[in-house]
Amino acid sequence: MKTTRRILLGASAAGLLTPHVARAQDGYPSRPIRLIVAFPPGSINDSTARLIAPEFSRELGQPVIVENRAGAGGLAGTEVVIRAPADGHVLGIGTMSQLVMNLALYTNIPFDLLNGPAFIGMISETPSILVVHPSVPANTLAELIAYAGANPGKLNYASAGNGSINHVGTEQFMALAGIRMTHIPYRGQGPAQTDLLAGNVDVSFDSGAAAIDHVRAGRVRALAVSFPRRIAQLPDVPLFAEAGLPAYANHSWNLLMTRAGTPTPVILRLNTVLRRTMSDPEVRRRFELGATEVVTDSTPESTAAFVEAQRAKWIPIARGLGITFN
Repeated sequence: MKTTRRILLGASAAGLLTPHVARAQDGYPSRPIRLIVAFPPGSINDSTARLIAPEFSRELGQPVIVENRAGAGGLAGTEVVIRAPADGHVLGIGTMSQLVMNLALYTNIPFDLLNGPAFIGMISETPSILVVHPSVPANTLAELIAYAGANPGKLNYASAGNGSINHVGTEQFMALAGIRMTHIPYRGQGPAQTDLLAGNVDVSFDSGAAAIDHVRAGRVRALAVSFPRRIAQLPDVPLFAEAGLPAYANHSWNLLMTRAGTPTPVILRLNTVLRRTMSDPEVRRRFELGATEVVTDSTPESTAAFVEAQRAKWIPIARGLGITFN
């Protein structure tokens, strides 16, 4: 992804801070801004929105109101953004689940998900941590695969919902490992995490500060991390490649988006605010508590290129797993 971020950083980025752009936006924003999160409270996407909203409000001089509009793997909230007026007063947090997986898995999407969003910039990348309840007789990835292989369907795995990144990611993991577990979908990562802690489900891909705290406290056991490098918050937890499954790589990301057709000067001003926000040391520190790496150098163009590359890579993988929804 770092290569993708730099594709169009030069001239476009240089223009972001010019007085011309600032003057072009003297009338924006003219009212409070809605920031749509397509998942319930407690999700990494929700915490991301609530971290950046105060900074945007301070920079733009208008309240930024976070709204949770969950449902249909993120489609409900995404539709709110795409059907809003194209004036930059309705923004959205965009994720892999919403912008990539849904194109692969849903056969009837009632709006233009492919071309409907305008991408403002990248926010962050977050590792996926494979965790199990302590009752599961596995202390390593190899032991989990061996146990699940010997007991097909006995273990349950939790996801944030049908079509979510940890649903598709777990299906991909099972396909590569040659095992079968039973899917239990939830309405968001928060409820899934609660049932994992209670022992009502056995396995999950989790992320964020709460997940790390649960691992450290021994409430769940971390077996492997999907990320380009080990994470400092859990330095003893191996990467999948180190744990014996090098073909598996699937971590999440967040971006900021609005409706396509929003005037370019508005997009550029929002990108400037986003980059300033993600460069703020306190904002970065708070993201890093959850092992989340902030992105400080993206442009609208590089973000669009990144999403296009993610779609080209993951849509064939997701469709190959045989998961579809109406």
